[in-house]
Amino acid sequence: MGKIKFMAEEFFRSFRKNLFKNMLLMVMFSTGMIMTVLMGSYYLDLGELNSEHPGYNDEKGTWYVIGVVNDDTTEMDESIDTVQGCRNIMDYYERLHDSAEHPVISVNTHQDCYVREEDFLALLGNVSYKNFLGEDNPDVVSIYFSSEENEDTCDALGLKCAMLDDRAFGMFGLRTEIGQGFSESNLTIQNASDYIPIVVGNEYSGIISVGQSLDISFLDYAYPCKVVGILEKGSMIPCDGSGMDNMLLDSHIIFPYTIRVAEETSKREDIARYAALDKMALEFNSSMVWVKDGGDFRSAVALFRDIGNEFNFPPLELYDAPMGLRLLRKESEARVRIMLILTLTLIGFTLYGLFATFYDKIQSNKKTYGIYRMNGCPMGLILFPCIFEIAVILFPAVFVCRYIFSDESIGYVSGDMIIRVMACFIGLVLLLGTVFVTCIFKGVDTEQLIRQKD
Repeated sequence: MGKIKFMAEEFFRSFRKNLFKNMLLMVMFSTGMIMTVLMGSYYLDLGELNSEHPGYNDEKGTWYVIGVVNDDTTEMDESIDTVQGCRNIMDYYERLHDSAEHPVISVNTHQDCYVREEDFLALLGNVSYKNFLGEDNPDVVSIYFSSEENEDTCDALGLKCAMLDDRAFGMFGLRTEIGQGFSESNLTIQNASDYIPIVVGNEYSGIISVGQSLDISFLDYAYPCKVVGILEKGSMIPCDGSGMDNMLLDSHIIFPYTIRVAEETSKREDIARYAALDKMALEFNSSMVWVKDGGDFRSAVALFRDIGNEFNFPPLELYDAPMGLRLLRKESEARVRIMLILTLTLIGFTLYGLFATFYDKIQSNKKTYGIYRMNGCPMGLILFPCIFEIAVILFPAVFVCRYIFSDESIGYVSGDMIIRVMACFIGLVLLLGTVFVTCIFKGVDTEQLIRQKD
């Protein structure tokens, strides 16, 4: 009990004597810890993949979910109000989609489409349409349905729908029993008023024929569509392109992403609906980017940043990228390197401040320590308060980092990763501090310290 009391009194005496320096070191270590975790996450593979967004694997890489962060939609919302803005959205999506290094696909299996009730019943005749209705729309609904002929509210049916681009159509191995599927050629229309190709599931066979047309509505935009193919029976794709479960498409309408309009028009209404499709593909997390095996996330994030800057849009977020890449996705490589240099500099100065403080403290208390030794005090009892003081200085950094990088604060980080980085960082500093303090005490000449004048 006496030893514990001695060590506690020695600790509090030393800590109070250097209170300002210790508080400053706490702040410096907390800041340094934050930057170390951030830079470590940016430059190193720390195993932070988000299991909530499983990727779709192919032979050479993985497709990861991407999307526009909710706070970054303003630019697109404003762009769609002008012709040039609509073109920018379409060109922006096309650049992402056609990237050679990190191509993008778009898939959405949870988006119902709407058709006028009277039009759909005319197509089906006496056939029951219940099996074609979306789970969220079992009844007739009244929606705003606009087209070139009219703009009104009408009774409509919400039908099961899967939205795919041409690359996803081929990647998932979809084949048509009759007609054709999606391709770059048939998804490029000459005029904004031309029909959009759609493909229907096998249960529509014998009910809807290739070549028949109908209007389909998404988000208050009406699209003139023509059936170009009927899928083989039993055709399936992964839910949203990346889910573990497959979705049967027999009772679905397959609506295309990546519609391209060749004509140049001065009417916003002509292309706004196609820009809205591209905007929807990015906003609703319906797109995925290909990253080669080995997790080349930095180049994908850099690509999103560069293309975003080119079109003056915020960069897309790659949800499975390490936390540092996601937080710094808008920063240039040059700025991140500056942050890395500043982080290393801060850590260097902090470690220097810590060791210099304890060196001065030990040197100024050598005579006191000599008296302790002359009275039979073990070296461990003298060392422990110093080492414990170092630990106390480091301790607040743990809580600061856990708070800043918690899931509640930023929403996407692996707590295990933070614990590992902090444990390594603090453990290394504590080890270095212990070795440093021990080396100073080693070989102390007690008699000389007693004879030494102040």
